[in-house]
Amino acid sequence: MDLMVSTYELVYDVILLLAVGYIWLFFLRRWNRYTAELKPFIRNAVVFLGLGFWGRVLDFVSNFIEVPHLEPLLSLVYGASLVGLVYTMVSYVRLLEKQRYISIPTSVSDSQTGKALKGAYLVLGSKSKFVDVIELLKSAKLPTLIFTRNPYLYRNLDFAVPVWVTQTTDQGVTPTKLHVIQEYALKFIRENPNAVVLIDCLEYLLLYNDFPSVYKFLVNLKDYLTSAGAGLIVITDEAVLDERQRALLLREFEPL
Repeated sequence: MDLMVSTYELVYDVILLLAVGYIWLFFLRRWNRYTAELKPFIRNAVVFLGLGFWGRVLDFVSNFIEVPHLEPLLSLVYGASLVGLVYTMVSYVRLLEKQRYISIPTSVSDSQTGKALKGAYLVLGSKSKFVDVIELLKSAKLPTLIFTRNPYLYRNLDFAVPVWVTQTTDQGVTPTKLHVIQEYALKFIRENPNAVVLIDCLEYLLLYNDFPSVYKFLVNLKDYLTSAGAGLIVITDEAVLDERQRALLLREFEPL
C-alpha cells in the first residue's frame, strides 16, 4: 500500500480527520446529557457530523488505495452532512428566538435576615408538610425564589419571589425550559446571600420532561446552590414517583 499523494496532502487530511473526529466525539459524549428539548439538536449534530467524519475517513483511505466512485461518494456524504448541520443550526437559533424570558426581581429587602438554610432537601407527602415548609420559610425570612404552579400562595411573603411555571402565558417560565429555571436560580443566589430556591411543582415538570432529564437538572442545580452556600427545597407528592425514582432523589436530597 503506497502513498498516492504528497506528504503535504496527507498531513492536511490527517489534521482534518482529527478535527472533525474530535467535534463528533464531543457531541457523541453528550447524547443523553441535556433536557428533552435540547436532545434533538445534539443527536442531529452527532448524525450529521458522523457523516462528515466517515467522509474524512474515506478521503484519508484514498491516499493509499484506489476507492471506486470516490468523487460522487464524497459529494453525497459531505453534501448531506453540510445540509444537516445547517438545518440543525437554524432550528436551534429558532428555538432560542422563541425563548420566553420574564423579568423577576433579583434581590429582596436587605432587612430580611435569618438563619441560613444550606443544603438540598426533599419534602415528600401531604399538604400539611407543605404548610410546614411555608412556616419554616416564614421563620427563617431568607430571600427565597419559588418556582410554582400557584404563585398566589406566596403573595404575602415579602421575602419571597414566586415564578409561575406555566405552558400557556408569557408571564411565567415554561416547564420544558429547565435550563432557564436554572439560570434564574443562579442569578438570584448571586444577588442574595444565603438565599433559598424552592420548587413545589416537580409533578408538573415531569409531565413535560422525562425523569432522567429532571433528575439531572435537580442534581446540577443542587451542586451549584450548595457550593454557593444557598439552599434548595423540592416539594412533591410521593405518589408521582416510583420506588427507584424516590430512592435516586433521596440519595441526593435530605428528607425534610
